[in-house]
Amino acid sequence: MLDSDGCKAPPSDTITLPEKHAYSLFEASHKYDIPNLQDFCERYMFSSLNASNVLEILEISDVCSNKTLKETALNSIVRKMEDVVFSATYEGFAPNNLHLGVQITREFLMDAKTKRINGV
Repeated sequence: MLDSDGCKAPPSDTITLPEKHAYSLFEASHKYDIPNLQDFCERYMFSSLNASNVLEILEISDVCSNKTLKETALNSIVRKMEDVVFSATYEGFAPNNLHLGVQITREFLMDAKTKRINGV
């Protein structure tokens, strides 16, 4: 595929893709069942997870039914709840992903309950 775009690299070189391309590749690897590419993209998303991209990673993990990535994203959101929920990104995310908004709320409340029970 890269040949057709005039993008060639020797086999020993690596190709660096912008973050958004990694998300698209992850979705494509899920759709076309390409496990090695899925694993690579998943590792990339785990390593790059932060407050500014966590909602997009949550959305992608939901679309691709990736339970591990989804749980990691939800846990990250709970830890950085204020940064995430009060961001401009969340404003656009919430109306388009009502079910994920509910899951975020439930995870946050379960975390608060666990901390309260454990006296943390």
